[in-house]
Formats: sequence, structure tokens, C-alpha cells
Amino acid sequence: MTEAIKNKIVTITFLLAIFAIFIINVVKTPTEVSESERRKLAQFPQITWEKVENTKFMEEFATYTLDQFVARDTFRKIKAQFLFGVLKQKENNGIYIADGQAAKLITTLNEGELTQTTKNFNKLYEQYLMRMNVYYAIIPDKNYFIAEPNGYPHIDYDKFRQIVANNIHSSIKPIEIFSNLSVDDYYTTDIHWRQEKIIDVANEIMKNMNGNAEITKANWQENEKYPFYGSYYGQSALPLPAEKLYYLTNDDMDDMTVKILNESTMQWEEKEMYNIPSFSGIDPYDIYLSGAKALITIENPNSVTDKELIVFRDSFGSSIAPLFTTQYRKVTLVDLRYIASPLLSNLVEFNRRQDVLFLYSTEVLNQGSILKIM
Repeated sequence: MTEAIKNKIVTITFLLAIFAIFIINVVKTPTEVSESERRKLAQFPQITWEKVENTKFMEEFATYTLDQFVARDTFRKIKAQFLFGVLKQKENNGIYIADGQAAKLITTLNEGELTQTTKNFNKLYEQYLMRMNVYYAIIPDKNYFIAEPNGYPHIDYDKFRQIVANNIHSSIKPIEIFSNLSVDDYYTTDIHWRQEKIIDVANEIMKNMNGNAEITKANWQENEKYPFYGSYYGQSALPLPAEKLYYLTNDDMDDMTVKILNESTMQWEEKEMYNIPSFSGIDPYDIYLSGAKALITIENPNSVTDKELIVFRDSFGSSIAPLFTTQYRKVTLVDLRYIASPLLSNLVEFNRRQDVLFLYSTEVLNQGSILKIM
């Protein structure tokens, strides 16, 4: 076989492969959700004269083609392994690996936004929480533990906490939990902390809010689910190992009542503490109290006190809230990412006998405009 014929065969094969990929992309049904990245994928954009004229259509079409490209996850994995393994790049899609942990780079401290968010907490205090026992605790992201020792940029956490302390209402008392945590208390492939590892954190919060109250690990049973792949697994596109997810139960849970507000009907619906089917869904961490919900109440008739607790929280609150039920007759979780603060007056009962906790991660506070405080 001559060199010219070989070149023709290679060229024709290449062109046929390109043509086949083009045809497959044209005829394939668009995928709605990327399970690995845990996000909705772009769909074919609506064609209007205005979009065509201002090039908006072409921008949306380019995003659509990238999101819907056939075997997209396979190509993402090849790219990620090439960047890390061959080019020795230190991050991919903003995710880096250090000390066996996957973490998301957070390098900018949004001082103005953090200050305004803190002042918005003050507004909530003045609207609903005056003369109540109100506290706040900040949950560090994993960069706090592993970024600096491994040469990665990070925000100034001391400055972060000082901005909050300088701007928050003097009646909202701080609870320090940074020292109660280590990177081992978090999932290696996810942003969140591990429920079975944070009993000491729950105890620190209880000690500050509820005197000598104590949550005893011996009273909780560990239940295992496997395999767990966190959000950073898909975002990094790297072959990270699976983990075990544990959820804690105790003898009182059969008597507890969990209610979640249906945001469509605005009616309360009775649910389970742990949504086991969610473990097989897009976000397995939704096993804890069904994930991100605007309002949740947990009532335990067997609690050691008849006190009530209101927690303004982000997704970290879903896994720690069950631990509070031994000490509080009723725990109400409020996620202001999904409900505007003016609606609370009709849905949540506020009284002076309640304790209140603002419990937020540094990542959410650093982009606090997502909280619907008005």
C-alpha cells in the first residue's frame, strides 16, 4: 500500500468520524440534567429576530452545543486527567485535590456583600427576633484547612469573621466552631460535613445556647449508604474514590414528626427525617431532610426540654438539625435562599421563649445576596 493511499484512508476515516459525530449530535434527544455536574443543561434556544440581531442566539446556541455534545462526560474525564496527569495543572473547573480532599477554590472575599448580608441579619432580628436568645455560627469551607498548607490561594478567614463580628447586632451572640472542625469532618468529594463527625460541633452549639445540654454519641446509631459521590466528583471530572455516607438515628425518631412546606401549594406535608430514595438521585446529600427546602419543622415529644429552636440555615443545616432534636421539642429550619423573609410572619411563629441560630457556611455568606432578606 502506497503512502498516498494510506493518507487517503486516514483522511476519509477522520472525515467519516467527524460526520458520524455530527449526525449523532443532530439526532440525539437533548439531555435535561447532567447527573455528574448536578445542574440543568442548556436546551435549544428560542429563535427570535431580536436574539439573532444582537447575537444572543449564537451565544445560547454555542452553550447548547457544548452542553449537549455526545459522550460529553467521557471527554470531560479525558480532559481532566490530561490536565492533572500530563500537564500537572493544579485545578480543573475550579476544583483542586490536596491531602486526598477535593475542594473548590474560593479566592475573593466579597467584603461589601458580606457586610450587607450581616446587616440583613440585623434587619431580620429587628423584624422578628427582638428580645429572643439569638446566636450565629459560621461554618468554614474546606479551604480553611487545606489551601494554605498546599500552596493554594484562599480568602482571609480572620478578616472574614471580623467583618461579621463588626457589623452584626450586639444582641446576636457568636458561637465559635472553627476549632471544633478538621478537614476529616468533611466528605472528600463534597462541600458538606459528615453527620457522624459533627456531634462535638452540635454539643458546642448546645453548650452556648442551652447551658449544660449534651448530645451523647452513644445514643445514636450509624446507618450506612454506599457508594456516595459528592458534588466535586462530577465537577472535577476526575475518577475520585467513592465514600460511605452515614445517617444517625435514635429511639425517639419513630415518635418525631417532620413537616416540609410545599412551595407550590404553600401547604405543610408530613415527611421522613431521612429521604432514603434521594440517595439514588442527582444529589445523594438530599437524604438529610430531603435537601434544600424553604421551611421544615421537626417535633420531638420526647425531648429533654420543652424549648423551641429556629435555625436560619443553608444546606449544612440539614444534617446537623436532627442532632438538635434531643434538646428541643421543636426545631424549625428556615432557608432564605428559597423563601423571602416577609413571608415568614405568616408561616413561622416567633416568641421570646425560643432560641434562634444563624448557621451559615463561609461560601454562602460570601455570596449573601442569594438570601431573600427584604
